[in-house]
Amino acid sequence: MGNLLIALPHLKAMLSAHPESLLVTSERYASLVSLSLPGETRLLFYPETSLATSQPLLRRIVSYLGFVRAMRQFRADVVIDVEGEQKSATLARLCGAPRRVGPPRRHAAWFYNDIREPQWSGHRWNGYGSLSLPAARAPAHYLPLTSNDVGEQQLQVVSRELPAGPRVLIHAGATKTYKMWHPEQFASLCQRLRRCGCVPVLIGAGHKDRAQIKRVQSFLSDPVPDLCDQLGLAGLVALCHSSQGYVGNDSGPMHLAAACGLPTVALFGPTDDRLWAPLSGKAVSLRRQPCREDCERNSCALDSYPCLQSITVDLVLEQLARLGVLPEPITLPIHRALH
Repeated sequence: MGNLLIALPHLKAMLSAHPESLLVTSERYASLVSLSLPGETRLLFYPETSLATSQPLLRRIVSYLGFVRAMRQFRADVVIDVEGEQKSATLARLCGAPRRVGPPRRHAAWFYNDIREPQWSGHRWNGYGSLSLPAARAPAHYLPLTSNDVGEQQLQVVSRELPAGPRVLIHAGATKTYKMWHPEQFASLCQRLRRCGCVPVLIGAGHKDRAQIKRVQSFLSDPVPDLCDQLGLAGLVALCHSSQGYVGNDSGPMHLAAACGLPTVALFGPTDDRLWAPLSGKAVSLRRQPCREDCERNSCALDSYPCLQSITVDLVLEQLARLGVLPEPITLPIHRALH
């Protein structure tokens, strides 16, 4: 989701420049695309639901071939793959376009015949722009995300169970374990936010987020509101617009919150915040220390990922206060020297 939000300004620029064009993306992000590109009809969605491994094999084959047929019937002259992943590269090859633009990757010459080196030296937004024809104008930005009636209805249903007060959304999960701040730290943050008069609300979707939220709640004597799996993307956008702040790991919901203009504190560890930082003046990226040269994402040279795990709750609260989220000045602990 974060990749799509970062790429959408460039995708919109190409749709605007080429009236006879088509945007192909996953059906799971259909509502997000409709909120970012209201009224846009030049869309084709990859049918992930019917292609899930839980579906009968015959249904998956028929669905995939039908999707490929729809792509080829468009008769594109050029296909541009800004992501360069296995799935998108394969679809670029199968779509039938005589010119296929994409980034270097394994067996790139089989997928593309116009291979372009992206500008990965800065933010990912710049890399996507270097592959786009044309790119969106700088500076790097998201497309505005506004709430719709569907999202407001979803929010109205879940809001009945939420306590009154300024809400701070917390996403404790991530796609990778090495991206996750310790659940005990998130629990401590929830407690401190309550003392500041805020209502911490845990959000997420899927089994990984559910498991992480369960860990967070296990450190709390009084559980905080949990909206995991209770909102679609439209509902999450509506929730962001009705909340006062957001804290979370490097993840898609972090970019969604920032795109909604919600004051956001993004927690980074071994992933590069220079590449994936939220594109908002109301957002702050936190990393406690740079990674060592011999560190890898899946293998920390210091074992404990101090780049992420040594970020303190006090530091997060300081940034929330600086962003104007906290209704009252925070009180930091006083450390007295012993003589």
